[in-house]
Amino acid sequence: MNILDIYFSPTNYFNRLKDKPQWLIPLICIVVIAILMTVITLISFGPEKRIAQLKDQNMPAEQLEKAEQFMKSPLSNVISIATVIIYIPITLLLVSLIFHFILPLIGAAGKYMMTFSIIVGAGLIRIPQMIVKMILTLIKGTPYVHTSFALFVPMLAKNSFIFRFLSKLDFFTIWEIALIALGLQTIYMIKDKKSYYLVFGLWLLYIIVTSIFSGRAMPKS
Repeated sequence: MNILDIYFSPTNYFNRLKDKPQWLIPLICIVVIAILMTVITLISFGPEKRIAQLKDQNMPAEQLEKAEQFMKSPLSNVISIATVIIYIPITLLLVSLIFHFILPLIGAAGKYMMTFSIIVGAGLIRIPQMIVKMILTLIKGTPYVHTSFALFVPMLAKNSFIFRFLSKLDFFTIWEIALIALGLQTIYMIKDKKSYYLVFGLWLLYIIVTSIFSGRAMPKS
């Protein structure tokens, strides 16, 4: 299976999935690159520098104290890498589960592992996203970089709803979401762009809700 097709010929990529779900190699690629990027970040930014960056982000005192304790722990690097290994597959599994149960609402139904293969395939977009963010991180000297619409409003307070919302409108994520919609449409032969309405609708609902509630934990400027 040529995973590069997801970037240059996504329809061909998803058409090949019709014969057999394929998710293992793409998932391994995503996790390996994520581990590599995490290791580079940990090497480039020691505990003291990461703590200083958190202070610049106006993190609440209680959360900052816990973060400092974690970063100074000898096991912090191991836990960070282990978290990546666990977090990525679990989130992809959960997203697949959500779509598996929601698809019948638009008249489509399929096997869970096929839906999982679509989600993981689209998730390959996270690889260029991680690479670009790492380059920006090394150039700017901070791990808190954006590849989203927040780039156009740097003057906004970071604890404002608009900034939080725009920061979640990541260009690579939009690409990934569009591929999920394309994959669902291609595999399950969904007509009239219903898959796009469903996928983008759920995503917008998610970022609105998370933008609202994430602000409650941040101090007012």
